[in-house]
Amino acid sequence: MDWIGELERAGLSPLRDEPLSRHTSFKIGGPADAFVTAKNIGQAASSLRIARAAGVPVFFLGWGSNLLVRDGGIRGLTLALGGDFEKIEFPGPELVRAGSAARVPQLVVSCAEKGLSGLEAIVGVPGCVGGALVMNAGTREGEIGPFVEEVVALDSQGNISVITRSDLRFDYRSSNLGKSLILSALLRLKRGVKADIMAVVARQQQKRLQTQPIHTFNVGSTFKNPPGLFAARMIEQLGLKGHAVGGARVSPMHANFIENFAGAKASDVLALVDLISERVRAA
Repeated sequence: MDWIGELERAGLSPLRDEPLSRHTSFKIGGPADAFVTAKNIGQAASSLRIARAAGVPVFFLGWGSNLLVRDGGIRGLTLALGGDFEKIEFPGPELVRAGSAARVPQLVVSCAEKGLSGLEAIVGVPGCVGGALVMNAGTREGEIGPFVEEVVALDSQGNISVITRSDLRFDYRSSNLGKSLILSALLRLKRGVKADIMAVVARQQQKRLQTQPIHTFNVGSTFKNPPGLFAARMIEQLGLKGHAVGGARVSPMHANFIENFAGAKASDVLALVDLISERVRAA
């Protein structure tokens, strides 16, 4: 079956052999066999049904800000969302519905402007809502999980399901949402004073500017913090700040960030991750 041809005939405009370095904040990654951006539920469902009928794997791609794609790329269909999935709506006094392709900083600021509090801690998370839900994105000050009321998702057969709060599981940088294509989420926040909320958002943004290398090609924090410890401090104490393997290096600004500073390949990043892991275990 010419499944990419089927995608084309369905009007889904697949990009063949699309370099995924164009779609990740690391600017690293080999080609996707086919890359589709679905702009509505119909396109997303059609994409999944065609891939399923052909027996090809599907990889869900968000903002690409927490992702290292190997140099060989990704086989099968890489599916991203846009259009309708970028919407942010306010269906109730304390409720916000965010499409999975909406960017987290945009969501936080939109809520703050409506006088809704709760998400300020994640304003600096460089990702989209779908990815934030899958990994329960957060900082030391808070995570997105506690505010989620329900998640709307699409299964591999293109069927819509609503996952309510009682069936959602959020842990440290993980959830039980990894197998479905997330379409949107309903969050319940708290009413607050707009000026106060905006001030907290501004402080969080300024703190990130001062402590993280946001203007370099990276994926944020590389390692999870061990219980009671901080990965960045452990790496820095080993003298690895600025250490490079090929075009990848430990950020001189924040030791838990790995940067693509000179045309790095995925293999460079993986070698550096292995080196750091070995040094930490040996310490």
